[in-house]
Amino acid sequence: MPGNHRAAVIYAGPGAMPVMCTVADISEGGVGLTVVNVDDIPDTFRLEIKGEGKIRSCRMAWKKAPHRIGDAFVAESTE
Repeated sequence: MPGNHRAAVIYAGPGAMPVMCTVADISEGGVGLTVVNVDDIPDTFRLEIKGEGKIRSCRMAWKKAPHRIGDAFVAESTE
């Protein structure tokens, strides 16, 4: 799936500053991101990949310090 090296923004939640990052790889089930510091990223967050026009819910799958994280896309609840 295209999207490598695209700009993205992590939204950690209310009151948290957005975190800029870069898409390293992406698939239908998740995304690998390059971040400034893996310790600054919560286990769940919302992700906006620039140019997609949508924001996805994500759950941390793995961290590789200091700059790489892998995240699974989480289906939105309809309840």
